[in-house]
Amino acid sequence: MPTYQCTICGREVPYDGPLPAIYPFCSQRCQWADLGRWLRGQYAIERDLTPEDLADNDQTPDT
Repeated sequence: MPTYQCTICGREVPYDGPLPAIYPFCSQRCQWADLGRWLRGQYAIERDLTPEDLADNDQTPDT
């Protein structure tokens, strides 16, 4: 059976079939912990964005 490692606690999570909806986490608790890290600013992009990074976002919406 395939497994993946939770990005918060490191637990090995077995799954059967497609990846579960909570991937890459093992539980809702780890999902909330990750959100808390984002909200406290613990994650950051450590380099300046380039025009190439933003190229996919330059699309105009259909009108």
